[in-house]
Amino acid sequence: MRRRLAALTVVPLLLLGAAACGGDSGGDSDSAAGETIDGVTVSGEFGSAPEVSVKEPLEVSSTEKQVVIEGEGQTVEEGGIASLHLQVVSGKTGEKTVGTYEQGTPLTGVMAEGQIFPAVVDGVVGESVGSRIALAATPEDAFGAQGAQQYGIAADETVVFVIDVVSVPLDGPEGEKAEVPEEAPDIVEDGDGNVTKLTFDDAPKKPADKLQVIPVIEGDGEPVEAGDSVTFDYLGQIYGTETIFDQSYNDAPRTFSVGTGNLIKAWDEGLVGVKTGSRVLIIAPPEYGYGAGGNPQAKIKGTDTLVFVVDILGVS
Repeated sequence: MRRRLAALTVVPLLLLGAAACGGDSGGDSDSAAGETIDGVTVSGEFGSAPEVSVKEPLEVSSTEKQVVIEGEGQTVEEGGIASLHLQVVSGKTGEKTVGTYEQGTPLTGVMAEGQIFPAVVDGVVGESVGSRIALAATPEDAFGAQGAQQYGIAADETVVFVIDVVSVPLDGPEGEKAEVPEEAPDIVEDGDGNVTKLTFDDAPKKPADKLQVIPVIEGDGEPVEAGDSVTFDYLGQIYGTETIFDQSYNDAPRTFSVGTGNLIKAWDEGLVGVKTGSRVLIIAPPEYGYGAGGNPQAKIKGTDTLVFVVDILGVS
C-alpha cells in the first residue's frame, strides 16, 4: 500500500461534530534515554496533555532528547507508520503553540524525512509504543529555515516537542479473505492496493434498514474494545451512487476513539470486536449515520444509507 503524508489536523466527516509538515533535513538527537534537557521539565500521564515548563528563552546548539516515559510496545521503524500525540512549545516564550491532545486525534503518518517534522522522526524511530519523548530541537531540525508562522514559530526559534508514541499501525489489512455475500457492494482498488470507490451493480436497489458489518478480510490481531484509540483507513460513499463523501486512502490513516460517542453510531457500535488487520464493509441506515438531518456539508440527505470500507490498522 502506498505510503502517505501526515498532517497535524484533519476534518473527518466520521466525527459527529466538525474535525504541516516542514523542514528539509533532520539532525541526530544527542541525549541518551534517561537523560534530561536543561531548562525543560515535562510531567503528566502518557496519553494526556503534558505539563511542560520551559526556562525561556531556550537555546540549544544541537537537538536534545529525553525519554520521559519508556514504553514496552512495538518499536517505531524508520519509514514505517506510527500514530503520535504531539505538543509543540515555543522555546522563546514557553507557550504551547499547537498539539493533538485536545482534539483527541493523534497524528498518524510515515516516519520518514520529508513526511513529518524531522526532529520528531529522529526522536521516535527506535522507541516503543507507550513512550513519552521530549525534544529540544534546533530551528533547522524543527521546521527548517522558514520556521512555522502558522504555529507562531519564528525561523530562529528553538522548539520543544513532547511526543507520546500511541501505536504502530499496520500498513494495510492483513488476514484471511472472508466469504463476502454476492449482493454486497464491490470494492475497487488501484494498483497500490488503495480503495478508490465502491460499485453497486449486484447490490439491491433498496438497501436493508438495519446496520450491516460484513467481513472482507479477517485479521487476527487485537480486537477493538469500547474506549480504544483505533487507527483506520476508510472510504465512505452514499449507497447506490458514485458520491464519495470522505476517505483516507490518498492521505494518512486516521486515529479515533471508538465507542465513546464521538463517531457516528455505525462505527461506535459496528467496529467493537473487530480484530486488527481486518477489512469490513459497513452499511449504515440513516439512523446509524447522520440521522434525519443528514450532513449538508457532505451532501448527505437524511434518507441516505451510507457504505464504508474500513481497514483496522492498529488498536491502543
